[in-house]
Amino acid sequence: MDVRDVAETAAARASAPFLAKAGCIGAALALIGMLGLGATTLIAGAAKKAADSKGGGTSCELGLPDPDPVTIDKVPGPILAQQIHHAKIIDGVAQQRGLPGRASLIAFMTALQESGLQNIDFGDRDSLGLFQQRPSQGWGTPAEITDPPKSANLFFGGNPGRPPGLVDIPAWQMMEPGTAAQRVQRSGHPELYATRHGQALGIARKAGVNLERLGSAAGELPEWAQPTTPGETAPGECTPTGTTPAAAPFHDAASDWPEEVRNRRSTAAAIAWAKEQPALNQKIWYRRCLEFAARVHGWRAAGVVSAITHYHVMPAHMKHPGSRDVPPGALMYWETGNPHGHVSVYLGDGMIISNDVARPGYVDVIPASDVESKWGGRYVGWAPPYFPKGA
Repeated sequence: MDVRDVAETAAARASAPFLAKAGCIGAALALIGMLGLGATTLIAGAAKKAADSKGGGTSCELGLPDPDPVTIDKVPGPILAQQIHHAKIIDGVAQQRGLPGRASLIAFMTALQESGLQNIDFGDRDSLGLFQQRPSQGWGTPAEITDPPKSANLFFGGNPGRPPGLVDIPAWQMMEPGTAAQRVQRSGHPELYATRHGQALGIARKAGVNLERLGSAAGELPEWAQPTTPGETAPGECTPTGTTPAAAPFHDAASDWPEEVRNRRSTAAAIAWAKEQPALNQKIWYRRCLEFAARVHGWRAAGVVSAITHYHVMPAHMKHPGSRDVPPGALMYWETGNPHGHVSVYLGDGMIISNDVARPGYVDVIPASDVESKWGGRYVGWAPPYFPKGA
């Protein structure tokens, strides 16, 4: 595929439409303008391809979904250089705000769909900039919207008086990236953001952006990591004993659960049941760590969406951030570079039962420190096996 083919493919997407909020011809002209090629022939060819894909039909429809055909190795060098430049700016803003790499991924996908990751000064109606934000809709002044760091801050949200951005969307980090992008942009073509996933990954690699970077959904330190006054222990926190290196040993502590912890199995029965599971050799637990932890204690499901969410909504007096003195039967939590985190059940003697770490999809009894040393997890802490929404 040469530059002309790239342009024609891009024009076809525009006429079908390509930009989520742009009109058919306007979006095609915008992209062709960026590529510096003649408009008439390409628009005609794009319209014909769009019509052919439906076996007839209107010029602003595609009969089949377009699975992200323009990979980064097909994008002309000057445009790719601009995309990488803007990706670094966007990710820099995300890092300054304490947002995870997933936020950068969503922003890349959005900007690729809206503007081709170009800081353009035109668009549908009064849309401008990387994210095609509209001054008339309260996003900001034209000068703000066409300033890449400011427009990225607007997209990430948390700006009083402006439209909701990413951090203002409840549980955005649990959504598919394309869905989260749509919740911010409110496009008439929500399905198109997901088609930019492959390009976004490629640009991130070229830009040296770590999309696995940890952070918080609100762009601030999570509750369990908030600093306290020197010498003061936060509510529910174990008294610190000094800096503990990653993958340090875990030790047993007494399992004296709070009164409200009531499970369908006793702690001893739960541990015995857990130890029997590896011998069954069932490859059924891939990415189902929280469900497995609930099953250990006699429940069918935990009642919340992810392991790290389960820890964050745990009552403060039950959390033990960073403590490596763990009672058998307790739930141990790790951050793993994705929005879901990981949870395992502590069996005692430094051992846990965990899915996926030793063998994807299976459960195994392994040293608790393996989650850090072999899987790269960051230990968060432990909590009693409390499942108030268990079913």
